Amino acid sequence: MAFPRQVLDPAERRRLGRPVRGFDARPAYRRAVTWLVLLGPPGLLLVFAALYHLVYGPRWVGVAAVPLAVGYLGGLGWTVRGGALRGRGSAVYLFASGLVRVSREGTTPYRWEELTGVTVTGVQPKPGRPTRWRFAVTAAGGGGFEVGDELPGVRELGDVLVSEITRRVLPAYLAAIEEGRALRFGPFIVSGEGVEKDGRRVPWESVGDAGSGNGLVYVRRRDGSGTLSATAGEVPNAVAFAVLCRRVREAPAGSPRRPAR
Repeated sequence: MAFPRQVLDPAERRRLGRPVRGFDARPAYRRAVTWLVLLGPPGLLLVFAALYHLVYGPRWVGVAAVPLAVGYLGGLGWTVRGGALRGRGSAVYLFASGLVRVSREGTTPYRWEELTGVTVTGVQPKPGRPTRWRFAVTAAGGGGFEVGDELPGVRELGDVLVSEITRRVLPAYLAAIEEGRALRFGPFIVSGEGVEKDGRRVPWESVGDAGSGNGLVYVRRRDGSGTLSATAGEVPNAVAFAVLCRRVREAPAGSPRRPAR
């Protein structure tokens, strides 16, 4: 994919490095608008014709027009539900050292170290239907952006966001624990004493597995007697949270990461 000049110029100013990949919703948006223009008027005419002939006759014409109208309106509904219409002006371009976000509000470059958090949500509307992913990214200074299924390949983009952000925030999280500070991840609190949620604390010697799955982020007790859990949408940097829990759990008792109590 050729990167447009409106993306390359700010990327060069911020020294984002070589272009890697683009995720552009604008072509799909233009196709969706074209289909709406093509299908909309005939669909409305068919609905009007079906109603007219069902009321005034001949009724067989109205009956024949009903399935055609339903088919046209179904096509319109599929276009709207597919998310393409939400992609107006939306794109993300990855570079070696960051990304450029394009939206209707403007073009914003970010270096990877400026992105401080990513919250992942995935919703499966019905069994067998594709999961709809959404990634909310926060940046230093309070900025950020969200991307979802309006972008083609958003799951691959999300994997990159999670990987790059986790790689950069994890050392700071480990250092904070070693300094005796507590860290909050949504409803979870991680400290040198253990993991806490809603007033329930699991000390490190009792912590078993930590991770995410089926829309939940969890910390299980080693003996299987209980689990602390929250929905993934409540927990920013869920992957970093899980890795942090494993690293601190595996540290020797009395070490800087697990000070003696």
